[in-house]
Amino acid sequence: MSGRLVKRLDARPLRAAGIHPVDQVLRDLAALAPGERYELVTPHLPGKILELAAPLGVRASTVETGPEEFVTTFEREG
Repeated sequence: MSGRLVKRLDARPLRAAGIHPVDQVLRDLAALAPGERYELVTPHLPGKILELAAPLGVRASTVETGPEEFVTTFEREG
């Protein structure tokens, strides 16, 4: 993905504290302009977030970058 990175959220500390960042991530994704990119770092594949983000018109790609570290990049289409 080649868009301009506008925000990166490391959700691992939130998840360790028992907080699920889904609402914050969806707000952040809804605010993306075309060509903007958002990165989310999680301790596992963020299946629920990927499912909920699909109708928002963003593309997503996830890469496992280490033990308990997945980086999902979202980019606004068009």
